[in-house]
Amino acid sequence: LVTQTEGEEATYTSHYEYYRWSDAANSCNNNGAFLAKIKSLDDLKKARMAFKPDHPTDYWVGVKYDDTLKDFAWADGTLVDSSANFEAIVKRNEQLTASFSKRCLYMTTTDVLVADDCGVHRKYICQVGESDDVVMTSK
Repeated sequence: LVTQTEGEEATYTSHYEYYRWSDAANSCNNNGAFLAKIKSLDDLKKARMAFKPDHPTDYWVGVKYDDTLKDFAWADGTLVDSSANFEAIVKRNEQLTASFSKRCLYMTTTDVLVADDCGVHRKYICQVGESDDVVMTSK
């Protein structure tokens, strides 16, 4: 077991192949990482530093609104432990609108994550390590 504890920084890498959200998540996993867990504006700003200069925006991150859970979930299917910091960067109200169907979130140059259809092909950001909680991973 590997335990990453508080204080270890998350490392973000951007990928400029264009994948649908689920394929982007699988690509990160296949490389020993995960689709970026953006939990706050601070995380968003750090991850944005991984944007390629010639690809300045629109990267999938590892957050989606799960219709079954009726809440936001990470790419691994676990529920987002919501906080004021997280709520500040998502638009929960639009997810609760009956006609709204864009469930997967991506990063732009703005300070809020944007929702889109999960089948759209975008660049994506993978993450290794986590910045603010203890995570147990089995090797």
